Amino acid sequence: MKIQNRKENCKMIEVHRINGELFLLNSDMIETVDITPDTVIRLVNGHRYIVKESGAEVVEAAVRFRKNAGYSCVPFGIPLEEE
Repeated sequence: MKIQNRKENCKMIEVHRINGELFLLNSDMIETVDITPDTVIRLVNGHRYIVKESGAEVVEAAVRFRKNAGYSCVPFGIPLEEE
């Protein structure tokens, strides 16, 4: 399952709840991504979301968002698929 950032709404990343429901998540709010074996995204406000996407897919989407938004602090060493 591939996470996509829509250019017209690039402030958020798309992820899916375990039941398949799509929702948008502000990647700036992500504090940790745990794999337990489900992927659990914990936000800085304490909210937690269990998503279908792998940890690597969540990180890739967050890095892609930062790159598209022009952030200068994109982590190095994380491979991204070329679009």
